[in-house]
Amino acid sequence: MNNEYNQYQHDPTSQGGDTYDRSGHYAPNEDSYNHQGDRWDYGEPSPPPKKRGSSVALGVIVVGLVAVLFFTAVAGLLVVLFKGYDRLVGTPPAVRETALPDVTSPTYTIPEQKMKPSESGGSDPDFNLEDYARPAPQDGKEILSIPEIVERAKPAIVAIYTNVVIDRGDYFGLVESTVAGSGFIITEDGYIVTNAHVVEGARSILVYLEDERTFEATIVGSDAYADVAVIKVDAEDLPTVPFGDSDRLLVGEIAIAIGNPTGNLRGTVTSGIISALDRDMPESPIPLIQTDAALNSGNSGGALLNAYGEVIGINQLKIVYADSWKEEPIQGISFAIPSNAAKTIIESLVRTGKHEWPMMGIVVSTVQEELAEQRNLHYPGVVVVSVEQYGPGKKAGLMVGDVITKIGGKTVTTTKELSDAKNQYKVGESVVLEVYRGERAIEVTLVLAPSQ
Repeated sequence: MNNEYNQYQHDPTSQGGDTYDRSGHYAPNEDSYNHQGDRWDYGEPSPPPKKRGSSVALGVIVVGLVAVLFFTAVAGLLVVLFKGYDRLVGTPPAVRETALPDVTSPTYTIPEQKMKPSESGGSDPDFNLEDYARPAPQDGKEILSIPEIVERAKPAIVAIYTNVVIDRGDYFGLVESTVAGSGFIITEDGYIVTNAHVVEGARSILVYLEDERTFEATIVGSDAYADVAVIKVDAEDLPTVPFGDSDRLLVGEIAIAIGNPTGNLRGTVTSGIISALDRDMPESPIPLIQTDAALNSGNSGGALLNAYGEVIGINQLKIVYADSWKEEPIQGISFAIPSNAAKTIIESLVRTGKHEWPMMGIVVSTVQEELAEQRNLHYPGVVVVSVEQYGPGKKAGLMVGDVITKIGGKTVTTTKELSDAKNQYKVGESVVLEVYRGERAIEVTLVLAPSQ
């Protein structure tokens, strides 16, 4: 029984070290077998196997030619059909007459084309990003660049350091601390505007000017409700910065903030845009300006400037939380008290040392449509929830359940609208209210009283 296998033999003369011995063969027995017809004939040597490679290649070529002919015929049929469709619906002349180059042809070369600049080169020697954040045009006023705004306004921006006593409520009890803030000079004889919280509880106040001069200041008046205060230094011929018209602000126009962030970086300039107007915040009776100019602790009380170099807001640092539970601060959101709203308060503080807010002596709530149906209240409007004893509302005859729909002829549908409209009047002025008592409309005259 010959049962030899292919073998590997080591040949030390070979470069690879091992050679393959092809002399061996394998067969199940000593007799080879050969298939002839329908029978097996043992004993005859097997003929060599036929070569099938040439037959397979020939088959592939034949199939390929058939496929090419088939797809050529289909493509021709589609061309005929589309030409017929063009004759039916019509093809625009420009499409029929335009011959596209055969970019697949070996003789086709891509024409050399270069992007050439326009005659002006596409450049603008006067280009400035601030031009794309322009404020509303104002007659007789020139729009300034940021360096020009800073050059004019910065000398009038001051750093404020307030010495206060804080009750820590622990073993150490009362301790002295310093609060840093900012402000801006509005008169040459030393009136300075800042936030009320910057000077609250002050034992002493120091003011640092841009030219390194230092002054002690006194509080002229402070309104914690609006967070506006006026202090004064004893000096003459001080640099000042003018007020602008905050009612003419545009969302998207440039905004420049100058202040004293962290209390250690006096005269810091940051820029941004007006992000939004009339933002209602629970902490303020005044709708605020929103800006993305960077403000940090110490910027409070500083000036927010427009492109004319005018104060259009008093920076009021607010931290807005993305999640009240996680207390994650949102970046790029800051607020300022509009100059037009602040001017009335500032004038009152300088004249009398305080600002009296006109009060109606009532507590109100916005009427919700569902509640109106349940309680048979007029909708929309502001419902009176309670009336102060001996207050203006009581004297005018207002009652719990009355729904106020107008004040001085102006329609109001929310408590904020009522408050804003009321604040346009002065203490002692009379206002006419339109009130719904049940289904009956009446008019009530109310005399506004000062805040306590």
